[in-house]
Amino acid sequence: MSDPDPAIQPPSGGRSRARLTRTLLTRTLLRGSTRPLLRMALGRWPTGAEADLFRRAVATKFVRMPALLRGLMLQPDMESLLPELLRMMWFIKNQGMTIDDLERTGPVPPIPDLLGNIFTAWTGPKLGFLHLEKCGGVAVVKWLTGQFHPDQIDPDPLRAAPPHNFYRAPPGIGRDITKYSLLWGHFGLPTLERIEPERFIFTMLRDPRARLISLYRYWRAVNPAMVDDIEHDPVVGSAHRNDLLGFLRDPEPLLRDYIDNFYVRRLTGRYATGATIDPLIRSPVAALNQAVAALDRIGFVGITERMDESIHRLAALIGAKPPEAPVRGNIAAENHTDPSGWFRRTETVTITAEAEAEIERLTRLDRVVYEIARARFDGATQPVSAVVAA
Repeated sequence: MSDPDPAIQPPSGGRSRARLTRTLLTRTLLRGSTRPLLRMALGRWPTGAEADLFRRAVATKFVRMPALLRGLMLQPDMESLLPELLRMMWFIKNQGMTIDDLERTGPVPPIPDLLGNIFTAWTGPKLGFLHLEKCGGVAVVKWLTGQFHPDQIDPDPLRAAPPHNFYRAPPGIGRDITKYSLLWGHFGLPTLERIEPERFIFTMLRDPRARLISLYRYWRAVNPAMVDDIEHDPVVGSAHRNDLLGFLRDPEPLLRDYIDNFYVRRLTGRYATGATIDPLIRSPVAALNQAVAALDRIGFVGITERMDESIHRLAALIGAKPPEAPVRGNIAAENHTDPSGWFRRTETVTITAEAEAEIERLTRLDRVVYEIARARFDGATQPVSAVVAA
């Protein structure tokens, strides 16, 4: 009787048997659970190649990493998901948040855009981004903030609130915001300048007529369930209650600041407050000249319709790394696909002749500001403040 073939003998010793048991169990589990596991990890169903790569990585003996993480670390999507996970971990830890904080928030967690890169630090000039609504600012922020550590970015909880709605405390009152390398939000230019006069300020301008229509579409697409008392909300609610013409003619002062020569108001601080006299309407020529002069104090004014060119010029000016691909963000036609639940699909906006005339009236000053900024972008050398006076 010959000796048994050692190649087919069960391993000897308890440790070897345990190892074999784990191997067999892992293979059995992977047969039925690979795709569901990757669906939960990637947020989508994996391809066949991704599932095969996961199984092979789990089965390796690279013991420095637990089996599940071995399976995930070679997935292409992890290059973007893991940094996002680390930013989330950093934010939750720094805010002292718990799972209970996340569970009781409903469909949208109380976490702002997770901005910054915990593996880098900005060494360039201090920046102030004058983020004007519906001018491509989200795309700019998505590109630029990846070059800052989160601690270098002002975590302003009211950055989405315009200056005519809330008072922003100057330096020395409340939190110290001058320490941050990047300030951004829906400021007015005078407010941003008061915070730190020597800070490099930049902004983006868009054709005022297109901006106004985009604003209406954006607010109309907001899920009503996400707004307290949408029927009486003075701003977003107006887009839900009215067609475009009714929205443009709504007399609500808070809304007028968004739609009636918006650029001039944000550049000068001339806001409608509900008082008898609107400072812009009282002196429109003076307001326009003041707004155009303000362009001279802004370090860079990009043009939304030429976003990629604007971003590359800005990058060269401030010493930032330019994007490798076109920047995009907050696209009105795509927002309804956002998993947050903030948006819904809406119908196409009908622009009547009356609405078109109202848009022309509400942007008559802003169009001058925009055309001057665009001429300057194209190389006009005459000081823009002198152009209006001429």
